[in-house]
Amino acid sequence: MFSLCAVLFCAATFVTLQGITLGTGERTAQRFIAMQTGTITATLPASSWQSEETELLGNLAGIPHVQHAGTLVMADATGNAADVSSWGTQIHTNVTVGTMNGLRARGASLRSGLPFADADTNTVLLGERVASELGIGVAQTGHEISVNGVPMRVNGIIEDAPHQSALATSIVVTPATARLLNMLPTSRTVQIGVAPGNATAVARSLPLALWPADPESVSLKLPADPHTLRASLMADAEQTTLIITVVMVVVSIFTVVNTMQIAISERRREIGISLGLGMPAWHIAMQFLLEALLLGLCGAFAGMALGALVAAALAMGLGWPFLLPWTVLLVPFAGAAVGALGGLAPAIQATRVDPAELLRST
Repeated sequence: MFSLCAVLFCAATFVTLQGITLGTGERTAQRFIAMQTGTITATLPASSWQSEETELLGNLAGIPHVQHAGTLVMADATGNAADVSSWGTQIHTNVTVGTMNGLRARGASLRSGLPFADADTNTVLLGERVASELGIGVAQTGHEISVNGVPMRVNGIIEDAPHQSALATSIVVTPATARLLNMLPTSRTVQIGVAPGNATAVARSLPLALWPADPESVSLKLPADPHTLRASLMADAEQTTLIITVVMVVVSIFTVVNTMQIAISERRREIGISLGLGMPAWHIAMQFLLEALLLGLCGAFAGMALGALVAAALAMGLGWPFLLPWTVLLVPFAGAAVGALGGLAPAIQATRVDPAELLRST
């Protein structure tokens, strides 16, 4: 019974871990898919600033799955920062250079106010946190502020894309305004919003479409693939599961060995009589080997069923998808192999019982 429980526990743990691994991996992938922006970032050389945005992005209209595209150089790429003051309050904040199309491609939106035109100068959009620190509310757009001592008009307050926050702590200026402030970045970044799942296909055509004069100078940054992340997480989790399973299998084998040795010790007289009556030694060995094999098979089968129930209960309780690989169907056969392996040495030991010595001792 102790060996049966050991094999059962090992099999149940393996199946439960498989269910937890697949369930959490799938849940993680779903969360990352929901968070994915579907935006490709293309970095162009400095000479691209000489082109108007409509001219630069004109070739993208013929590429399928492109939804939005526009210039947007985030503050972390420019390194630009400015002193912004309003009503006696002064803060030091980041400067993002872009257009309304670039903001839409990122997934940002206007919380209040009006969009600015690409050629506008002396106009800015404020991130939500910047507006709050300056004391500018949603009804106060059009208010005048100072950026590095230059008067600017606040066109509106922007809200960053879902699950993003960089724009909340920035002011956004047009390329024309950045040129006026001497803050035009050395390279130009274009945000291209694409339909989910099509980033790789779209990326093949982008360098030539964006900068035909020198496609090699265009570098692309694609959104992370949640399926690749899921595969990576699953591989790591499966390695952990494998290590735990190997340890438990070794423990189960030793448990079966000890149990069968005890069984042989208690049945030495029966074994001796059988051998004395002419029963072949291999028959005795097969008897104990079959007993160990059946013990492992039954324990693993019961463990597989118990593990599946535990995994289903956890998935239902925690909101995970209930998934199990087809390989769990091999658990009973693996249990039988563990039992046979553990019973091999005791079975050989049973054939070495000397009937004559046993009869003399009695």
